[in-house]
Amino acid sequence: MNTSYVRQRTGAPEAVAQGRTQITYNGRTRTARTADGVEIVEGLRVYTNDLERGVIRLDRAEWEWYGSEGKYHLWFEVEVDHNYKGEPVNGERVLQSDDRVATRFEGVPA
Repeated sequence: MNTSYVRQRTGAPEAVAQGRTQITYNGRTRTARTADGVEIVEGLRVYTNDLERGVIRLDRAEWEWYGSEGKYHLWFEVEVDHNYKGEPVNGERVLQSDDRVATRFEGVPA
């Protein structure tokens, strides 16, 4: 079990990360999933919330508590290879959370 992947905040329940994409708190385990319900794994192709496309990188992933929602969200980087226009770009990494990415947009896979 590892707590180094959990950003502790005042008022947040104590949590323990189970690897990079699972967290246990309040007696339950949550697995990080995209907005369209796909389990997050290293290298998964996604759209960002800006409609850029790229692959998930978990090397600096971290869980953060959102009190207004009563749950932790996984934050990670997406290595972008196409901008919102569909044009190739040079691998910039952008910070995203599990609820901000999706594997499909309007039926088109990332």
